[in-house]
Amino acid sequence: MIRFGVDEEQPDAIGAIYHQYRNQLLGLATLLSGSRSVAEEVVQDVFATAIPRWDLIDNHEWYLKRSVVNRVRSLGRRATRAKPFPRTREGVTGEPFVDETWRLLCRLPVRQRTVLVLRIHLDLSDEEIARLMHCPEPTVRSLAFRALATLRKELT
Repeated sequence: MIRFGVDEEQPDAIGAIYHQYRNQLLGLATLLSGSRSVAEEVVQDVFATAIPRWDLIDNHEWYLKRSVVNRVRSLGRRATRAKPFPRTREGVTGEPFVDETWRLLCRLPVRQRTVLVLRIHLDLSDEEIARLMHCPEPTVRSLAFRALATLRKELT
């Protein structure tokens, strides 16, 4: 097991861990936030807070994912309070179908979007999503149902 402490100097080991999880967490944060720049900040913040207490974390990958979800949700709550109007988001790929689907996904409430991203992008079960989001499984199913109903309605 790699040990990290505030005083220890292991830049290669820390860099290896960062590179091992960075892309996966960046993808998750991008899908949840709708912004690549916000995602990069979130992932950086999550690593900055996790590395000093790395030895205390039982499941590193799970801890990092949960931290990303919580951080993006927190930012979403702050943005909702600060801005009464929804932000318009720019296209992702330049492909009309993908970009329109992306815009629809970004219009969903944060919790609904989070459930869909965790279910589809990370292929997590309802139980795992419930643990990540700190809510009951029926709530996860309800959020997914409402999100998919909204997307179906908008896409037809």
